[in-house]
Amino acid sequence: MDPNSHALLELESETVVIGEQLDRAVSGSGSLLVVEGPAGIGKTTLLRKAMDMGRERGMRVVYGRGGVLERQIEYGVVRQMLEEALIGATEAERKDLLAGPAAPAAAVLGFADPPADAGPGRDQSENILHGLYWLMANLAESGPVIAVFDDAHWGDGASLIASGYLARRVEGHPIALLAGVRDDEPESLARTLSPVFLDAGAVMLRPKPLTGAAIGEILSYSFPGTAASPELITAFSEASGGNPFFITELVNELSESHASLDELSPNQVFDAGPMAVRRSLLMRLGALGDDSRRLAQALAILGGEGELRHAVAIAGVDPDEGARAVDKLVAAGILESGRRLRVAHPLVRAAIAEDIQPSAQSAYHRLAFETLRKEGATDDETTVHALNSDPAGDADLVELLRRTADRAWRTGTPATAVVHLERALAEPPPAEARPQVVAELGKAEIRAGRFPEGIARIDQALEGLKDPELRVAAQRDRGFAAFASGGMERARELTSVSLAELGDSDSDAALQLEADLATLGWLTGGDSGLDLKRHLRLPGDTAAERLILALLSQELHQGDAHPDQVEELAKRALGNGRMISEDTSEALGWYMAIYALLTVEAFGEVAVSIEQALADSVRRGSAFGRAGVLGSRAVLAINQGRLVDAEADARQSAAGGVAPIMVPVNASFTIRALAEQGKTDEAEQVMIDAGIEHSPGGPTVLRWVPWGRAILHEIQGNLDAVRADVAPMQEDEQQRGGMKALSWRALLARTIARTMGYSEEAEALAEEHLAWANGWGRPGAMGTAQRAHGLAGKPKLRAERLEEAVETLAKSELKIEEARARVDFGIALLRAGRKSDGTGQLEAGLDLAMAGGARRVAEAAATELEIAGAAPKRLSFDELTASERRVAEFAASGKTNREIADELFVTPKTVENHLTRVYSKLGIGSRRELEGAL
Repeated sequence: MDPNSHALLELESETVVIGEQLDRAVSGSGSLLVVEGPAGIGKTTLLRKAMDMGRERGMRVVYGRGGVLERQIEYGVVRQMLEEALIGATEAERKDLLAGPAAPAAAVLGFADPPADAGPGRDQSENILHGLYWLMANLAESGPVIAVFDDAHWGDGASLIASGYLARRVEGHPIALLAGVRDDEPESLARTLSPVFLDAGAVMLRPKPLTGAAIGEILSYSFPGTAASPELITAFSEASGGNPFFITELVNELSESHASLDELSPNQVFDAGPMAVRRSLLMRLGALGDDSRRLAQALAILGGEGELRHAVAIAGVDPDEGARAVDKLVAAGILESGRRLRVAHPLVRAAIAEDIQPSAQSAYHRLAFETLRKEGATDDETTVHALNSDPAGDADLVELLRRTADRAWRTGTPATAVVHLERALAEPPPAEARPQVVAELGKAEIRAGRFPEGIARIDQALEGLKDPELRVAAQRDRGFAAFASGGMERARELTSVSLAELGDSDSDAALQLEADLATLGWLTGGDSGLDLKRHLRLPGDTAAERLILALLSQELHQGDAHPDQVEELAKRALGNGRMISEDTSEALGWYMAIYALLTVEAFGEVAVSIEQALADSVRRGSAFGRAGVLGSRAVLAINQGRLVDAEADARQSAAGGVAPIMVPVNASFTIRALAEQGKTDEAEQVMIDAGIEHSPGGPTVLRWVPWGRAILHEIQGNLDAVRADVAPMQEDEQQRGGMKALSWRALLARTIARTMGYSEEAEALAEEHLAWANGWGRPGAMGTAQRAHGLAGKPKLRAERLEEAVETLAKSELKIEEARARVDFGIALLRAGRKSDGTGQLEAGLDLAMAGGARRVAEAAATELEIAGAAPKRLSFDELTASERRVAEFAASGKTNREIADELFVTPKTVENHLTRVYSKLGIGSRRELEGAL
C-alpha cells in the first residue's frame, strides 16, 4: 500500500488552521505554528501541505530538515533553509540581503569568513543570531516567506536556538515559521523549542490518532470488495494506537498473507502487533534482492536521502542495476518517487539503519566519506560521515574536522567543536600535528564551559606545542578557565607560570596575559596581583597595550590620580579611533576608556568616540557592539541633561544583544533616565522587571545598578532605601577605591537633609565629598558637591553655598544638575526675602529643566514661582514617549520602517504602531508632516 494514500485523512481542521496562519503571515503580522506528536502521526504530511498552501498564496518556501546524523553540524538546518536563497540571488541581491545587521549571517552560510577570535569569555552567537533574523526579514521584504523546520527533534542545537530567536521576533514580518517536533524523542533538544514558540504565541497542532471511520476507509481501500467489521476496526485501532503510519504497515504486513478482510480475525491483528512495522519493512526489503537491500542501506547511511550515483558507489552496486533497484524500492513504498532518492519516512530509515551491523555502518560511512570527498563535496556533506566512521589514521579527515571545529567555535557553538576535535584526535592526527589538535580541543572545551577538562587538555598540549603564538593563545584560554573554575587565586597562579615561561615581561604576549588577568580582576573586584603602573608609558600600538592603558585609566581614577592623567590614559587607549578600527566597538577596553572619560567629564571626546563606535557596529552588523555603545550614549545623555534621549538609548540598548553582565546595568540607566524625568512609577516597574530591587550589582560598572536605584529612592524620599543602596559603594572605597562617578556621599547627604532637616551627619558627608571634589577639579563634580554642601548645611549658609554651586555648574555640561541648583538657590533666596533674585534663579532653572525633560524639577520651580506671585507657568512637555520620539525622528530623516526597526531592535510592525500614535498625538496625518511637527 502506498504510504501516502489517505495522507490527509481527518486532518481537515488542522489544514484550516494552517491556512489561517499563512493568511496572517501574508498580511504582514507574522505567524508561528508547531506540529507536535509521535512518529508516524502525520507531522511531515501537514508541513508538506502547508508548503503547498504557501506556494498557492505566492509565498517563498525555505525548508530545512533535522537529521539524526547531522545533529553535530552547527547551523546545519539553517544552512539548508537559507543557502539556496543566497546562491540563487544575483550579486547585487545577495549584497542587499546581507546588508546591515544581516552581515554576520554571511559567515554561517559560507559567504564570508567566520569572525575572528574575540578571546576567552566572549560569545559570538548573539551577533550571528541577530544576523540570521535580519536575513530572514530581508528575504521577506520581496514577498511573504514560509520557513519550515521539519524533524526539529533531530535538529542541531544552533539551528534550534536560531529558530527560537526568530520565533520571538517574527511578529510584524510577513513570515510564517513552522516546526515539526516529535514529542517521543527522549534526547531531543527540540523539547526546549516548543515552550519558546508557545511563549511567543505559537499555535500548536497535535494531530490526533485516526478514528474507527478513517481506519475503516483505509481497510476498504486496501482490501477492495470487503467491509471491515467493527471488531476488526477496533483491533487495528488498538494495535496501532490509531497512528497512520503504523496502520499502513500493519495493513501491508497482513495483506501479504490475506486476500480479504473476511480471512482476518482481531487476534491475527493483535499477533502482528507493533513489531510488524520493522518486520514488514525488512521482509519487503529482503524480498527485493541484494542490490535493493544494499542501496536502501546506503541511503539510510546518507541520512535518508541522496543522489543515485552516491548511493550506488557506497552500496557497491552497478549503476544500471541500481536504477532498477530504485524502481523496485519505490514500488514497495520504501522510497518516495522523484529524481532525488528519499526514504519514504524517517521510521523506514531508522528500521533499515538499525538492521545494519555497527561495524558495517562504520564501513558504509567511510565509503560515503571517501565517495563524497572525491567529488569535492562540501565540508558539511563529508563531516557527517567523518564523525561516524571508525578511525583510520586519515590526515585529510583530521584536517576536515579541525576546519569544521574552528568554524563552529568561531560562530558561537563550541560544544560542536568539541565533538569534532574529539573525533579528530581519535583518528589519530599525524604526530607533528597532535599538540595543536589537543590545544584546539582544550580551547573548545573551555569555550563550552568544560573548564577542568580544558585545562588538563591544554596542559597536555603545552608539553609538545612549539609555536610561540599558539602557546600564548592556549595559555590565555587556560587562564580564563582557571579563573572560571578556581577563582582569582588559581588564575594568578597559572598566569604567573605562563609569564615566567615567556621570560620577556615586556613582550606583547606577556602584556596580553597580564591584561587578561587584570580584566578578570576589574570585572569581579578580585586582586590580580599585578602592578600595571609600570606600563604607564605604553604607546598603545597593539590591542594588548590598549587594553592595559584602559585598565590603568580605570585603576587610577579609583585611586588618587589627577583627572588629567586619567583622561590622558583613556585617550591613549582609544588612540584617536585606532582601538575601534583595530579592536572593534566590542572591545571591553573601549568601555573602560569611555567610562573613565565620562568620570573626568571629557564629554566631547566621549561623543566623538561613541559615533565612531556606532559606525563600526553598524558597518559590521554587530548587535552586541551597537547595544553596548547605546548604553554608553545613554550615560552621556544623562550627564548632559538630555533625559528623553537617554531614556530612548537605554531602552534601545536593553533591547539589543548586550552581554549578560550589562543587562542589569542598562536597566539602571533606564531607571535613572525615567527617575530624572519624574517618571518614578515607570522607573520602579523597570527595576522590578529587571529583578534589581535589592541587587548590589557587583564591582566596577556593576555598581551602576544600586546607583540607579539610589537616585530613584532619593527622588522618592526613601532614606532607608538610599542607605542600603549606597552601602556597596562605601565598601568599595574601604577596600579598593570606588567609582568617582558615583557621588554617594553627596546623594546621601541630600536625602538626609530633605527628609530630616539639618543634621551633623549630612553636613559631614557633604564636606567629605566637597574636599574630594575640590581636589578632583572638574566643574560638574565640584558643583554637585557644592550643591549637596549647601542643602546639608545650616539654613543661614544655604544661599551662599548654593550660589557657589550655581556658578560652578554653569561652567559644566551637567545641565539638569545646574537646573536643580538654580531652583534650590532660588528657593533659598525667596526664603531670605530676596524675591527678585529668587524668581530669576527659578526662571533660569525652569528653562533648563524644561529643555532637558526634567519634569519634576520644572514642576517644583513652577510651584515656587506661583507661590512667589508670578503668573502660573504652562509647562509644555513632550507628549511623545522616548521610543515614539526616536521613531518619529528617524522617520522624519527619511528612514524606512525596516531601517528604523533595525536601529531600534524592534519589528517593522512596532515601528508602524509607534508612528500611528505619533500622528495622533501630533495631530498630523502623514510622514511628510513629521519634520515640521517635531
